Amino acid sequence: MQREGAMVPTGANRPILIFGLTPRTGTNYLWDLICLHSACAPGREPIREDFFLECSDLLTEFVDSVRSRWDPTWGAVSEQTVAELYASLGAALLGFLTVNDDRRLVTKNPSVTGIDQVFRFFPTAHVIVLVRDGRAVVESCVRTFGWDADLAARRWAAAASIALRFLDGRAADDPGVRMVRYEDLAADPRRQMTQLLSFLRLDTADYDLSAAERLPVRGSSVFLGGKAQVHWEPVERTRDFDPLQRWAHWTAEQHQRFAWLAGRQQVALGYGLDHVMPATTSARARQRLASAGWRARRGAKLGEYRLRGWLGPPTKPLRRRLGLTRGS
Repeated sequence: MQREGAMVPTGANRPILIFGLTPRTGTNYLWDLICLHSACAPGREPIREDFFLECSDLLTEFVDSVRSRWDPTWGAVSEQTVAELYASLGAALLGFLTVNDDRRLVTKNPSVTGIDQVFRFFPTAHVIVLVRDGRAVVESCVRTFGWDADLAARRWAAAASIALRFLDGRAADDPGVRMVRYEDLAADPRRQMTQLLSFLRLDTADYDLSAAERLPVRGSSVFLGGKAQVHWEPVERTRDFDPLQRWAHWTAEQHQRFAWLAGRQQVALGYGLDHVMPATTSARARQRLASAGWRARRGAKLGEYRLRGWLGPPTKPLRRRLGLTRGS
């Protein structure tokens, strides 16, 4: 059933939109798995992540501005007309990405910001919300991006809250939305992809399930294939690859901190906690003190960054004369 608007492809050409909670959730893996199907294709190069919905507030402002200019003496503008305007904008964005009209577009985002607008712009999309254990995401973000654990946990928790609100009230068999756990995909890709292909209305006869099980690893924070840092080149999967216990070395203090920052969302998504959320007055006080210290340190870093940006251009000639710029 079409949700609203009528301007995007339907049936066999329904776009497939993947939304990971945050970076390091496994969107590359799921994207590669789906694109193994002969009826699916990625978008245009070199765009790997579209971020359309993350910036959709600008398009909403555009629609509101245009609508305000329409003279009411022309007649009433129906909600259906406005819905079709939104859907037309979405269709244009998908058309920009599409490189093969005979295959279904598969696109992805490492973010759920704006996901509440997905069916406004893309009424017939198949939407996949990819979730992953917050502890694994935190550890991977620390290793890959150099984030501190507090920042990673806070961002994961905020994204999980957005996803939970989007999923709230939707039936498990919703024809347009499916939540997928990265852990289930990694543990049993054959079974999970069979179920996912059914949701996407894709014929399993045109899909190589054995290839899915052998799919190379891309972007792992620890399985680097001999390279010194994280990269997105394919690395042959071996028995040594285990993405499900990234946090196994955490201390009790780290587990307690994660539970304080993201425990509620972790449990709501069906994941466990190695330590319960702090319950005593003293334990909660320690966590609040740690949060205050984190905010102070982060505020100082952001202030320093802004100061450098403000002082940078005016002092560049002097820094160049002193040999303090790159390439001097």
